[in-house]
Parts: sequence; C-alpha cells; structure tokens
Amino acid sequence: MKLDHLYSLRRNFTVIGLTGRTGSGCTTIARLLSGTYEDLKEKGLREFTQADHNSPFIRKYEIIKNYIKNDKNWVPFDVISYKNILLLYLFNQYGGNYHRLGRLLIAHYRESKHENNHSAVTAVYVKLIDLHTKNGLLIDRITSLKNFDEIKSQEELLELNKIFFGTDFKKFSYEVFSILQSEGYYRRTYFLHHIACNVRQSGDPFIAEGDSIKNIYTLSIVINRIIKARKLANGTKPTRIVIDSLRNSLEIMFFRERYSAFYMLATKDVLDNSKERVLKRLPKSINKVGDRERLADKLLKLDEIEYKTKDFSKGLFSSPDVENCIQKSDFHILNLKRNYIEDFLLKYDPPFGSLNFLTREEQLLKLIALITQPGLITPSSVERCMQIAITAKLNSGCISRNVGAAIADSNFYIRSVGWNDVAKGHTPCNLRDVQDLINTENTDTLKESTHYSPFEKGFVSPKSSYNYKDGIPGNFKEAITDYFKDSYNANKDDLQGKNCAFCFKTVHNHYEGEANQVHTRSLHAEENAMLQITKLGGQGVENGILFTTASPCELCSKKAYQLGIKTIYFIDPYPGISNDQILSGGHQNTNPKMIPFSGAIGIAYQKLYDSFMSYKDEISMTLELKSKNKVGIQFKEMIKSLKGNEEIREFLDKKKEFSDEDVIKIIKDSIKSNSK
Repeated sequence: MKLDHLYSLRRNFTVIGLTGRTGSGCTTIARLLSGTYEDLKEKGLREFTQADHNSPFIRKYEIIKNYIKNDKNWVPFDVISYKNILLLYLFNQYGGNYHRLGRLLIAHYRESKHENNHSAVTAVYVKLIDLHTKNGLLIDRITSLKNFDEIKSQEELLELNKIFFGTDFKKFSYEVFSILQSEGYYRRTYFLHHIACNVRQSGDPFIAEGDSIKNIYTLSIVINRIIKARKLANGTKPTRIVIDSLRNSLEIMFFRERYSAFYMLATKDVLDNSKERVLKRLPKSINKVGDRERLADKLLKLDEIEYKTKDFSKGLFSSPDVENCIQKSDFHILNLKRNYIEDFLLKYDPPFGSLNFLTREEQLLKLIALITQPGLITPSSVERCMQIAITAKLNSGCISRNVGAAIADSNFYIRSVGWNDVAKGHTPCNLRDVQDLINTENTDTLKESTHYSPFEKGFVSPKSSYNYKDGIPGNFKEAITDYFKDSYNANKDDLQGKNCAFCFKTVHNHYEGEANQVHTRSLHAEENAMLQITKLGGQGVENGILFTTASPCELCSKKAYQLGIKTIYFIDPYPGISNDQILSGGHQNTNPKMIPFSGAIGIAYQKLYDSFMSYKDEISMTLELKSKNKVGIQFKEMIKSLKGNEEIREFLDKKKEFSDEDVIKIIKDSIKSNSK
C-alpha cells in the first residue's frame, strides 16, 4: 500500500494491557489476540441475514471484517503473562537459593494466614527441587541476567527475548504453576498475590515492608524490558504485545506514560453473577461440587480485596486495585460468547439490539481495525454519549472520586451534562486549603472568607457542636486541627507547593464515628445533570438514557426512576443495593435497563476515531486518481471574476481545458489589463 509508511507507527507497534475481575475473561482475550483471524472468525464472528443488510451497522461490520481479514492487517500478539513475569523475577533474584524459596513457600503458600501448611509446602518443595535440577541450564541463564533496569545493550536484550519467549521457559513456567496448583488452586493464587504485592512494595518477593513508591514499578520495568527486547528481536517486523493482566492502576500509568501505542482494555462478564463467573474459571480437575463451591467462595473474597482495596488511602500502593484499573481503561469489552447472544438480548433488549458489535471477538475485531486504521468507521451512539460523560468528569472538584454523567433522549441526543461537585456559589473542595483552618494566625482572614462555612470555621451554637475527641465537646475547626496539624507541620514540605485540599465528609465522619454519605458537600454527577434540566427549563427525558462513569447510587437511582429514564449505561458498578433494591423494583415495564458500557472512551476514543487525513484524499492517493485539467478548472472562475478585456473573456469561453502555460498567460494578460 502506498500509504504504509504513514501508518507504520500504528501498525508496527502496539501494546494492549488487560484488566478485569477474577474470571472475567482476560486470559481468553489474550489467547484470542495471540491467535489467527480464522480462529477469531470461527469462535465468535456472526453472519447476518440478508434482511439485516440495510442497517448502517452491517456496513460498519462488513468494513471492519473485510479490513481485518486482509493478510497484512491481522498480526498475532505476543502474550506477556504477569504470572510468568513473577516467575522470571523470582528465579532471577533467588536462582538456586533453595533455602529462600522454601521460606517463601512457608510464608505465602497457604489456604489462610493461620494454616499449618508444612505438609503442602514439603510436597511442592520436593517437586520444585526436582524440576530445578532438570532445568539447571535455563535457571542459570535467568540468574545470570542483570537487574532488569540495567539490561540495555542489544546483546542483553536479545538474550532476555530468547529466554522469555523461548519454548524452554514456557514449558518450565507451565510445569512450575502445575506443581503449585497440585496442592491447592487457592494456595497457588494466594502465593502469587503476595509475591506480586511484596515485589511492588519492597523489590523483594519475601519482604512485605518497604518503600512502595520507590519499588512500585519494579515489575513494570521487567515487562518494559521484555517489550523492548521483543521489538529489537523482531527488527522490521511488527511487534504487538498483550499483557495479561494488570491489576495495579499505577502500573497502568507507567505504560501509558511510556507508550503512545498503549491501550488499556477492561473485560467484563455480563451474564454471570460473581460466583458463576469464578466457578467457570476453575480447573476441571477440581470435580467435586463441594470443593468447587468452597474454592469459589475463597477466590471471591480475595477478588473483593483486590477490587475494592482501601490500601491506597494508607499509602500502600503495592496492592491490586482492580476497580481503579477498570475506571482507567480506555476500551471496554463485554466477555460475551456467540452462543450466549440470545440470553444477552433477552436481558437487555430493548434497547440493546443484535445489530451491534456484541461478541467479544467482534469487539476485538473493531479495536484492532481502528488501532491500525483510525477513523475506518465512526463511533457508536453509546460511545459518543459516554465520551461526553467522561469529559464532563474532568470538571469535578471532588478530591475523592471524579464522576461524569450525560442524559440523552431516546434518540441519543444529549439533553444535559453533569459532574460531581459542590452547589453553585460554594467553593469546590480541590480549591480549598486545610492550612486556612488550622493556621491560628489568619483568624481575621478566615472570618471574611466565603470558601468555608460557619460550621467549618467553628462559629456554631452549643446545639450544633459535637464530641470530637474522647467525648470532649468541640467544633469542626478544633476537630480538623486535631486531625491534620501534627502531620501537616511534619510533612508540609513534601507537598512541594501543592494545595492541601481536604474532604469535609471524611473528617466529620471520623469524629462522629459514622460513614454517612449525607455529609458530602458535592452533588452527584447524575443528580447534577438532572437538576440542570429543571434549572434551565429543558425538555423532559422520559424514556431517555443516562450515561454515567459509575453506576448510580440509591439516591440517584430513585431520581432516574422518577424521571422515567429507561436505560442506564455505566462503566463501573457503584457499591450498594441501588440495582437490586430500586432499579429492579416496581413494575417490570418501568424498570430501567442497566447496561455495562462497551467501546472506546477517553484518549483512545480520539486515537481510534480521528483519521490521519480525509478518507477521500486517502482513497485518491491510493488509487492515484487524477482530476483532469485540475489547475485550469481551479482558476477559471477566479479569472472570470477579474476585470479583464474582451479578448481574455472570449479565450475563456472557447477553452474547455487549460494547460499550466494557458493559465500563466491568462493571469499575466489580466494583470496587464488591470494595470492600465
């Protein structure tokens, strides 16, 4: 193709990171990306009836499919499995140190924190030593590698590529994980979970304490070196990498900052409840129903910890935080098999018809086509509206979580936009500074300030005060001073000039001993969007559609129900009972449909749908289409409009085609005529 060089950066190098909850299909997606187009077609691409072919979607579908099935446009991805990265790092650090490996197994290869795991460890340890003996040469090669951040020369990178992508290491890793699984699938999962956390925390698989800020990118650096090694080894051939899978949002930030060709993909299993999803993932070798049920329950508890961690607020950045990973993803896929389409449509139709990119294979097809040929098709209505909600959330002044929302009518025309923020006239939380309240020298300035309420300033009657410390009555100003002052004075230099914003709700709930959402200063994004319609006298939104970056809470769900919203698209589910208690209550005909979002948002939306040039020009350049006498046609009307003599006008009327020389002659004659 004549424009190959123009698209070479997109087509020759791509990195996709995968994330999702336990059992949501990351490994399946990685396997599909590493296969062939024919595999993709056989497993999940649908054929449509002739009656469907009048739909604009079918045109999009056929354009995407015809593009990808071209031999040049589907290049299988190399898979970098996160657990294989852990294994590589572990043996690079420990090598033949059997004693440290044994201690590591005793510490983390267990069913629970208090389990006596010696018999299980002994059984696994003996098998690993035997495997180690058989693979001594490979392990020596791994051990001889430098620290990964020091691997820079071509020779070192090529050796790293040979090791990681070589058949010996793939076979070795498979056997190691089989051994770890032999004494319990959960033990293996628990073991890997803690090794990953330890390495991100301290840089050492065994040590759980350390400077997580300094070591948080340790495993990301290993992956980065392997990507560079693969790219070097491939030479002029395309390099496409899929990372299975990332579960720490700071690691996502690492790759996003380094690679413009990085796309973060979140996968969601939409038809199964959590337990069914995990049960499907379990190995068939675990065949007793009771054993499978118990194991699924344990995995779900670990999944919940990894999904909704609170460690980041404690300064422990090494923990998995899958919820944030999903929120930070820029392409979302529903893990939907072709034979489950009918069940899906029964649940979501209307409004979700079959004429969409529905199966996971179709959604992958669309993603890869748009990566390599941006602007090949236009966004869906759902993507367009969710992109507005994503953009809106950047306006949020909340320092806890930014949420955006958009409300559209039944035809996807936007009626209102909102984001979580304080009421008009109040100062957003991100613009307020705690030192204004705890600094006793600025009392007069504080009295005049409109950025803080009388309650926050401590100007309250005895009835408004509360017991904030050991039963001692006080006011909010005294409470926030107690909460912040010592830490602020000791560490304020570390802020390096940044504003020290604070969350009123957090401080107030801390001293009241509650977890009350009522005390938040902000309106929710969905609530704000709904109020804008009332405030501005807009049209009603009955049978309309709500797009929100986080599914609505109980309060916003009631308002959406009352307004007659029929469909709610969301990126990440909000914790609580809003769906089961409110949105699924009442008459079935009035219940809004809750649909997980799929498609591109954020930066990826721009990158995938913004074409490099106008499509007309691209086709013209590719086919070498030439407009006859383009120069003459372009200038004819312009020259006619010039003041000229009769001779020029007659010449223009007689001539149908113009050479460059003709045009130059006419312009010269016209200039002469006008100069007289």
